[in-house]
Amino acid sequence: MGAFDYPASPHQRRHGPQGYASVLSYRPWLRDEFTFRCVYCLIREQWGRVTGEFDVEHFRPQVSRPELGVTYDNLLYACHSCNLLKGAKELPDPSQVLTVETVRVNPDGSVEGRSPDARRLIAVLGLDSNSYRRWRSVWMRNVELAEEYDQEHFRRLMGFPDDLPSLDQSPPANTRPEGVQQSWYAKRQRAELPDSY
Repeated sequence: MGAFDYPASPHQRRHGPQGYASVLSYRPWLRDEFTFRCVYCLIREQWGRVTGEFDVEHFRPQVSRPELGVTYDNLLYACHSCNLLKGAKELPDPSQVLTVETVRVNPDGSVEGRSPDARRLIAVLGLDSNSYRRWRSVWMRNVELAEEYDQEHFRRLMGFPDDLPSLDQSPPANTRPEGVQQSWYAKRQRAELPDSY
């Protein structure tokens, strides 16, 4: 397991909360849905401050699709930097496009897109820029050293946040209620939460 391993396959939504008036009400669901990391660059909540660093991002921009403003399936969990760079651009869905098959993260921190859509996302967001390469290689080395010399620190870097959101509260509607039992919080309650992801 590497610090920047993209998912093995396209993301299938587990949750389906509906009916909230505010987009921020979806944040706990999105944190769990996208495993507490940015869907684009994979920065983890555990690597910095959560407040101000992660946004609820509209995949289809609100400017062009205002009717999707509070639609869960149009929302992503992204770091503030990636959200700003994406802005109102119409881009391929990162939850479908950025996978192990289509993105290779090299030991030097560089990123290669293996499909036209992945290359487009990487280019628009600057994920292979010199600054991103340096940042990525530093974190790859931090995780590698922690795994080799300090297992407790490794679990802190690669494990789950302490404040896993309980999704037991009922939204106005939920099209995928079975997802609550598959949430990371519910897995921790059942002692099924892995040490790292």
